[in-house]
Amino acid sequence: MRWYKRLFFKSFLIVWLTSFLLLAMAVVGVSLVAEKDNMRQLLEARSRGIAERIIERYERRLVLRGQSGSLAHYEERNEHHSHRWHERRSPRPRIWEPVTQLRIVDLKSDRVIKGPPQFRNHRAEVIDFELHSAAGRRYRVELEVDWKRSPLRRFIGSVLSLQLLLILLVSAVAGLLLSAIIVRPLNRLRNSVQALSQGELEIRADEKLCLRGDELGELAREFNRMADYVEQTLGSHQRLLQDVSHELRAPLARLQAAAGLAEQKWGQEERTVQRINRECERLNLLIGEILSLSRLESQGSESQPIDLAALLGQLLEDYRFSHPGRAFSLDIAQLPESCRGNQGLLERALGNVIGNACKHTPEGSAIDLSVKTLQGQSVIQVRDHGRGVLEADLKRLCEPFYRGNSGEEGYGLGLSIAQRAMSRSGGRLSLENHPDGGLLVTLWLS
Repeated sequence: MRWYKRLFFKSFLIVWLTSFLLLAMAVVGVSLVAEKDNMRQLLEARSRGIAERIIERYERRLVLRGQSGSLAHYEERNEHHSHRWHERRSPRPRIWEPVTQLRIVDLKSDRVIKGPPQFRNHRAEVIDFELHSAAGRRYRVELEVDWKRSPLRRFIGSVLSLQLLLILLVSAVAGLLLSAIIVRPLNRLRNSVQALSQGELEIRADEKLCLRGDELGELAREFNRMADYVEQTLGSHQRLLQDVSHELRAPLARLQAAAGLAEQKWGQEERTVQRINRECERLNLLIGEILSLSRLESQGSESQPIDLAALLGQLLEDYRFSHPGRAFSLDIAQLPESCRGNQGLLERALGNVIGNACKHTPEGSAIDLSVKTLQGQSVIQVRDHGRGVLEADLKRLCEPFYRGNSGEEGYGLGLSIAQRAMSRSGGRLSLENHPDGGLLVTLWLS
């Protein structure tokens, strides 16, 4: 892998550029403030020198002409002369180009000897200080500063005034780039992992993601190799179950034939013959359930409209006939407007759940079925009135061949087949103990 394709370098480059931009903006902002402070000190020093020269001429004329005439002369000149000046342009470009106006007030006579009677620009900054002349008189010097900028510098200032917006913009761009490089590919890969965990063994990572030259591309290619291995392993496992089950059919058939011959010779009351027939029936049932479990993975899961009322009614009619000692009830609080799925898989799942309830609860206990809406999704609930299940066994009851500590007959495949049937049809199955006793099985429809 080339160094510039590594995810570390890409992440570092994005973070570094973002930090550089933010730091550059901060430096420019600080330089603006610092240059303004320096300019303020320079203006104060210049105004102090100009004021001293003006005061010196003012006091010299006071001595030569007399105070009243001199003051009138200065007031007359102040009315007809402008007292603004622009800062000279320095060889180095500066952002601030202030326009200033000077005013000097004789504190002894409280008269303005230089500048306008009052400043009119209320938004301008005023710098004031006092001066003491050699003659012992006190003067107040006021400098009005209007901070002007050239068009280009005004544009720079307007940009800097939106620092927060720029920071947000740069952060958003950095976030989008990181999302495009890291987060989005990881989300696509996560979706593939979720699909694989739900039984879609043919799922593979996106082809564009596999063509990447960084760590994410390597991760996608490793995921595809893992998915190939899982598919091959589970496929060989299913084929093994099917082959073994089919191979067991032949010796089982011969065993049943031999049991029939022994029954004809010794009679049906012979205990050995009864034992052989009973074990043959169990073995035949086990082989049938194993074949059902293995066939679920290869069975199609085409979606189609399902009439829940008719399906549940037919199932209950069949179980009332096969279990006449049971009390079955059906409560349809609200039928969904449209229910789609694979009817064969749903029927098999419901049949296994109801059959499991009949097998593991006392004879004569009731089994309740209901259709309702939970969390915005249509569900079918099957509740028995048995003694329930240990909390430690709830999470493992759907594992193949797991029977817990119930001590009941069976092979632990009924709920496993039901769960796989619901998964193949796009739904799911959950187990919990009912607060009033018994096991509650919820089938969440797609």
